[in-house]
Amino acid sequence: MNFRSDISALNEDIIVEQLLRSHDPDGRWLDSEMLLQEVETILSFVLQNDVPRPLMTENCITNVQVFDSKETLPYAISRISVQMLCPCMGENKIQTRTMALFDLLKEYRWDAKAVLVLGVLAATFGGLLLPVHLAFCDPVAASIATLNQLPVERTKFRPWLESLRLLVKAMVDVSKCIIKFERLPIKQVQLDNNIVGKTLSNVYLATYRVVKSALACLQQIPYFKQTQQATETRKAAQELSTESRRAVGELSSLGYQLLSLHTRLSKQIEDCSTQIEEEINQKLRNINTGTHQDNQDVLHLLFSLQDDLPLQQYSRQIAITELKEKVILLLLSQPPVEPLFFLLQQLYDHPSNTNTEQNYEIIWVPIPSYQKWTDEEKEIFDFYSNSLPWISVRQPWLMSSTIVNFFKREWHYGNDEAMVVVMDTNGEFVNMNAMDMVLIWGVQAYPFSVTREDELWEEHGWSMQLLLDGIHPAFETWVKQGREICIFGSENLDWVDEFVSLARKIQNLGFQLELVYLSNERTKAMEESSILFSPTVEQLFWLRLESIERSKVKRIESSKRPDRVFEEVTKLLDFDYGEHKGWGIIGKGSEAVTVDGEKLTERMRKIVRWGEYAKGLGFTEAIEIAAEKPCELSHTVVVPFEEALTVRVVTCEKCKRPMKKFVAYQ
Repeated sequence: MNFRSDISALNEDIIVEQLLRSHDPDGRWLDSEMLLQEVETILSFVLQNDVPRPLMTENCITNVQVFDSKETLPYAISRISVQMLCPCMGENKIQTRTMALFDLLKEYRWDAKAVLVLGVLAATFGGLLLPVHLAFCDPVAASIATLNQLPVERTKFRPWLESLRLLVKAMVDVSKCIIKFERLPIKQVQLDNNIVGKTLSNVYLATYRVVKSALACLQQIPYFKQTQQATETRKAAQELSTESRRAVGELSSLGYQLLSLHTRLSKQIEDCSTQIEEEINQKLRNINTGTHQDNQDVLHLLFSLQDDLPLQQYSRQIAITELKEKVILLLLSQPPVEPLFFLLQQLYDHPSNTNTEQNYEIIWVPIPSYQKWTDEEKEIFDFYSNSLPWISVRQPWLMSSTIVNFFKREWHYGNDEAMVVVMDTNGEFVNMNAMDMVLIWGVQAYPFSVTREDELWEEHGWSMQLLLDGIHPAFETWVKQGREICIFGSENLDWVDEFVSLARKIQNLGFQLELVYLSNERTKAMEESSILFSPTVEQLFWLRLESIERSKVKRIESSKRPDRVFEEVTKLLDFDYGEHKGWGIIGKGSEAVTVDGEKLTERMRKIVRWGEYAKGLGFTEAIEIAAEKPCELSHTVVVPFEEALTVRVVTCEKCKRPMKKFVAYQ
């Protein structure tokens, strides 16, 4: 049986033409790299000469992803194996069978064609050789090997096995080159047509040789079984020896041809990759200064260098064309989702987003802590990308290293903090980090530009709305009902108990007052987020304050003017709980007053003493009145009886305190 592959005897152009005629990809996508890793693991194990026990490795075949395909990976492997192991009539010639396989694989990309065929090789030789390897330690495996007429003694087929191992290694190395080329963003750059043309031709021929070599390997299975049968006579042994040398020679010849092709192809792909990287780097350097008609060119440059469907929302694949005419928020972060990401959900869940929900999208771009993704990080990404409402990069571990390095070098992305880069509908970057403004204002920050952030600070001052809107679920209801709010914090439980007791008494007097207690341990609150989908008001409050501080710092440095909001936030973030018992913030939606905790409880005691005479005052008003010194001398204000009936409380014109009512008869 002669399997010597002499491609030089044929016209390579004719072969390439035949291959292209049988190539009709329908958009299906197979994770060839992951499948090849598993194939390589299987073959490297079963083709070893001496293996005392099987390696304990995790089965990852089920994790190999196939998109937009009508058949599952196991079914595809089974369908191809039938063609490879059971040729039809008239297809005994290896050249004819090779081209028949390409007809069968016409819907797949070139890398998938090669790797699927290697998958059949792994399944076949794995099934044959695994019992042989286990025969010495497992009687059942030895029985299976005997029933299948397989040689248990390795010395009988050691040379053949070594030649097969070297050929398989060459096939795997060539397939890795094909995968690398398929992932190059050829469409996004303009390369030398001569270089690309030669490289493409070699990719086609490399795929052809991998498929042809795999068929040659499978056709030697009968010889492999003969090593067990040809032990009865001297003549049979001599014939086996001759056949063995011929088989080893055929495999070695195929291996050397693939090694030669691998050397040439890897050099060509490396040249293409270098040119592509240089051109992409040049485009990235001009990304902030270039003019664009829309956001499509920029999005393609960043995300679709290696994939036409690079994004997903839950399990649905997203084409970049679906994001045209939308403001894009690029969320760069490590794969573990921090509590602050849940504030970003306000952009989808906030009641006031109905007018702008179709005009922007968040794209989550997870970046690993190190250069290589870990299995844990991949699992975390899969969980959150299928759980959270925003769009995410579909397979971030396949992103171009050039793009990731650009994020780190030019956009100054660090692993410690997330950032939100905003691109408008024209593809212009209008805010290099809108994280803080989104955490503060949510959907009100649309279109999330630096100019819009300046406008928002002109419109908003120190208020309850600034502190609680989008954080406390009942805030909007309280505002509509005209209720006053008191936020307070302390680590002194005695003071907290006293404060709550006084507040309840004041509520019983008829004050429309709501209480929000916040612990001072904001760092601990961030670290102990045990239920990520339900961050506490406390967590979100401190995140909001830190965002306000960072946002204000940038403006104070440029304006060099005092800022009340910044001063108030700094007091809370740097509050000394050892020196003071607590703090309080009181007010309604558009207003807020910060009060020291001890002073606040002192004034609340006065309001309680006033009793029913304080009815009609607002809580903030009453606290401010209680801060004033009372009049030194008593005085009387005469009010007509009819007017007194309509006025719930009469205050002193000097100290503004509520006055006791008496009825006088004249």
